[in-house]
Amino acid sequence: MYYEGLTLKELMATPLPPITYQKKLMYRPSLEEAIYTYNLLNEQIFSNKLLIPEIEIMGRCRKYWGMCYGSYDEPTKNKSSCKIRMMDKWYCRQWFITTLAHEMCHQYQWDVQGIERRKIGKEPIMSHGPSFFELRDKEARDFVKKRPRSQTLV
Repeated sequence: MYYEGLTLKELMATPLPPITYQKKLMYRPSLEEAIYTYNLLNEQIFSNKLLIPEIEIMGRCRKYWGMCYGSYDEPTKNKSSCKIRMMDKWYCRQWFITTLAHEMCHQYQWDVQGIERRKIGKEPIMSHGPSFFELRDKEARDFVKKRPRSQTLV
């Protein structure tokens, strides 16, 4: 189901599918949906600071839901030095959105904060350290708090 025109708040507030539906991994986003969601998150969470990377929807992601990896090429004004790979089957739309946002935090670390680190002679990082949690907490304030407490994910 394509959801163009909805805000991030509206997407995260949509009712979750029944648990039996979620367990079958029935939500299958298209590449177009992934790009739309990326642009929505970039605008509303990252203030359009990120350049869209190559995004792949992969069917054989057995050990991860999503992954962001960066190359040591410096990002340019028109190109990210990261690639985001996402699984093709999800419990629900909300899991897909939060996982993509998680990977975008890593991209921010690499493409935006990495430039600052290079200026002071350090290598860029992509980790679950303090800079990641700072971004994750901002992300949580922006859309996780809008979910009614009665809705839970698997």
